[in-house]
Amino acid sequence: MNVAVVGGGIAGMEFVRHAFKLPVKITLIEPKPVMVCQALLPELLSDKVDEGSLCIDIEEFCCKTGVEFVRDRAEYIENGLIITEKGKQVEYDAIVLAVGAEINHYGIEGAERTCNVNTLEATLKTKRELNRAEDVIVVGSGITGVEVALELAEIGFKVCLVEYMDRVLPAFSPKVSNFVYKIMKKDGIDVRTSSAVLKVERDGVVTNKGKIFGDVVIWCAGIKPSNFVERLDVPKEEGWIKVDEFLRAGSAFAIGDCAFVKIDGKIATKTALEAEMQAKHVAENIKRILKEERLARYRIRSSIDKPIAMIMLAKNRAILVYKGITVFRPMKLIYKIKKIAIERFLRSFT
Repeated sequence: MNVAVVGGGIAGMEFVRHAFKLPVKITLIEPKPVMVCQALLPELLSDKVDEGSLCIDIEEFCCKTGVEFVRDRAEYIENGLIITEKGKQVEYDAIVLAVGAEINHYGIEGAERTCNVNTLEATLKTKRELNRAEDVIVVGSGITGVEVALELAEIGFKVCLVEYMDRVLPAFSPKVSNFVYKIMKKDGIDVRTSSAVLKVERDGVVTNKGKIFGDVVIWCAGIKPSNFVERLDVPKEEGWIKVDEFLRAGSAFAIGDCAFVKIDGKIATKTALEAEMQAKHVAENIKRILKEERLARYRIRSSIDKPIAMIMLAKNRAILVYKGITVFRPMKLIYKIKKIAIERFLRSFT
């Protein structure tokens, strides 16, 4: 069996890690040379980690595991072939789509010129831009926005966090939002909730409550499906690849941020934890296909109504949210546990 994996982020690489010992030929298609642990990108801005400590060399890993690595971008799928940007055609018997997502600027004028921390390259560019800055505006207060704002405040930047909703971390409980809000205020961050960004200008952002001036704007306000996903002829839900309880979309499997996973009324979060679990599950289902066994249903671990997350709050602090339960202290111990978990994850590829 030829198994093609499109995307070398956490979901795609985790699938390869769990599936490479199966009696299949795996081809991984990914334009970037490294897999990046995105959870550490906010700390890259504050020099708590360096570039090498959060990356895995994809070609090296593929060589070690006997996987063919096609360093190219998948453009579209046609007649059972994956066509890449450079014109390569990859045949497959089974395909795993793990192409992640893209920054969503929501059509706001000037937003496409902002900085972000969505990729390693973008984060390094953001870091260079910060060299000329004193006042920083962070748009969006999900986990990434909160972590970026607090990291920058810790190293001396004057930070304004702008959030469209009426509280920070709106995907979590008000109890979590209030706790983190108090920490941000104590750390000197100017938090502007219920503020819609209408336009981004060179010297700041225009909101429904007036203009906020800043030297650099960092966009952390959301994601959208990639252009590759838009071109796919598969079931969709709000533009995302809609999968069934086996993580299939038609004849393909889809995992990670590109997939819309709804099972038994629960919707999966787009987090590293879910990507890892989905990847492992699809590897198991490929094994079942080889054995001509029935596919196993997937069980969502981190759902939108009961998310699982460790949120880093700078200054070696973190809190744990686990399915409706929040552990606020000891923050330094929770932070240490998260760092150990990330280090173990990265070591699993070496």
